[in-house]
Amino acid sequence: MTAPPRSRGELRPSRPRLRTVTAAAAALTATLALTACESLDPAAPDNPPQTLYAAPADQLGGIEPCAGVTSLTADPALYADEPSYGNATDLVEEVHAWADEQDAFVELWLDRERHGWVHVGVEEDAADVESLQAEVADRFPGEGVVVVPVPYTLAELTTVADDVMAALDDGGVEWAGVAPSPHLGVVVLDGVVDSPEAREALTPFADQPVCADPVPAEDVVPDGEQPPEGEGWRLLGHAEGAGEPYRTGVATTEEQLVKLWGKSGLTPPAPPVDWEQEVVVWFGAVWGSGCPVRLDGIVTTGSTLHGEIVTPGAPGACNADANPHAFVVAVERSALPAGPFQVQLTAQDPPEGAPEERTMVDVDLTEPGSTATDEQIHTDPEAGPQLGALIEDGHPQLPENGDRYAWHDRPECEGVVIGPIDGTLWRLADGEAEWTEAEGQELIVHPVDTETLVLASASMDYLFVRATDGVCAD
Repeated sequence: MTAPPRSRGELRPSRPRLRTVTAAAAALTATLALTACESLDPAAPDNPPQTLYAAPADQLGGIEPCAGVTSLTADPALYADEPSYGNATDLVEEVHAWADEQDAFVELWLDRERHGWVHVGVEEDAADVESLQAEVADRFPGEGVVVVPVPYTLAELTTVADDVMAALDDGGVEWAGVAPSPHLGVVVLDGVVDSPEAREALTPFADQPVCADPVPAEDVVPDGEQPPEGEGWRLLGHAEGAGEPYRTGVATTEEQLVKLWGKSGLTPPAPPVDWEQEVVVWFGAVWGSGCPVRLDGIVTTGSTLHGEIVTPGAPGACNADANPHAFVVAVERSALPAGPFQVQLTAQDPPEGAPEERTMVDVDLTEPGSTATDEQIHTDPEAGPQLGALIEDGHPQLPENGDRYAWHDRPECEGVVIGPIDGTLWRLADGEAEWTEAEGQELIVHPVDTETLVLASASMDYLFVRATDGVCAD
């Protein structure tokens, strides 16, 4: 499992440059899914595709929104509260090996809404679902494995996806990704910029298995070259791949500029600076592969100066790798906050583990020619998310993301148990990795939903589910 907090590879959502049936698009689907000859990605999201940009369906030619799409399910009578799985890696491999031998097999997925049970999708019109379910029950006794008829195969949905992509491209419509998703019964279309051209291109697919959530045109950052200057600043140099990501710095003298220019990774020498009227700021920006960034300006809010760093195009999905892009600018003293002040990449606090993103300046630099010593320009050791609250057994509600919990062994309980938290005990989910944490180990808690918690140590993330009565002896 992956934990929810902002990762160091994420600056802001944006679209991938490679527009195809990609893993980035597939990550928008509802469950963890795999088809024949594929492997399961345990880090994929567990919930149906969601968007902040949902608009009425008629704005996209009658295509239904994806926000209401959920994964297909088996006969409700087949489900039970136990077992409850995390990633169930070993079971998934065994079930997939069996399913791959079935002529009508389409796709396999885990459904978090149903205790992480393994779902085997088979062709609706070609499979004897009842017989296959009986075979599953015999082969995997006591396990949460169900057979689900699906209306479309991967090949059928891929054909629809190809037609949709062609129509969008022919219409000059901007979009982010397409994911044929048999376990949802639809093709998931992501990041379509809402426009008359988009509605016209998608109208022929109104009766096809396609869902889409549009992006308002006003949320699209226009393409364009890096501006050389703006209000209160001018660009001294920039380079993709230069320096380190999640970094900032300030120079007030020629000597400091030489050092800062070297840290930024830009090729020397630095251009001339009017030190009477300007200081120099380095933004060591970060971007995900396929989503290059641009510096459109600087912003002063209170005692913070930060960059206006944008990703051209429509909001969508970017790879989570952290690549550097150095921007070094001369900032007019009149545009600086009154000192002391701080510099960071964006209005958001630095992510966990990157205190170097925030540079503190202990003096006022608004006066012409004023300087700061090297000691007065430094990083903020307290930058980034602070430690969450330390919760104890009996905590009356779900923890906040990032809260801490100290684990203690309970010999009277079956397996690894924590709590009560939010009124119940919680146990290590079925199929999770072996518990190797020491007595008293402090772990970080990340609620996934009301029924699932992730407890993370330095080396492992563990999935916990609510425990049933009797897990601990009285």
